[in-house]
This record gives sequence, structure tokens and C-alpha cells, in this order.
Amino acid sequence: MTTPQVHDSAQVFLPLSPRGRAAIYLALGEPPDRVGRALGVDGSTVRRWRQRPEFRADIGRVRLRLLDAATVTLADGSAR
Repeated sequence: MTTPQVHDSAQVFLPLSPRGRAAIYLALGEPPDRVGRALGVDGSTVRRWRQRPEFRADIGRVRLRLLDAATVTLADGSAR
């Protein structure tokens, strides 16, 4: 069995719970079924997590951090 392809960005952070990693993957636009396979849980589990307000807030915080990092990179002229 091969490991599903997901963004490597989640590996940059310190070890996180599966839910923490799921928030990162979802913020990066990965579909719940692919996230579930990567984490060893069913996609329906990821969709259920996504229904919880605190989990949606986690995804939002990750998105803001990603946007902030991209903005800093663009402002520095580092993106070429």
C-alpha cells in the first residue's frame, strides 16, 4: 500500500495530533478523504472533525498563518 500524496508542509511543524495535522492539510486545500488516508482514519472522521467550531477555528488560524507567511515572503521580494 502506498502512502497518499499530501503536502509536505505539515511535516515542518513539531509533532502534532492527527487532528492538528488534519487542520493543516485541510487549510492547504486537501480533501477530507485524502487527509483521512494520510492520517490513518476514515474520511468521514475528518468530515466530522470539520463540523466542530473549534476545529474550523484551527483551520482558519492555519490559513491566516500561511497567508501571513506568504505576504512576508512577497514583501521581502523572496518569491521568484
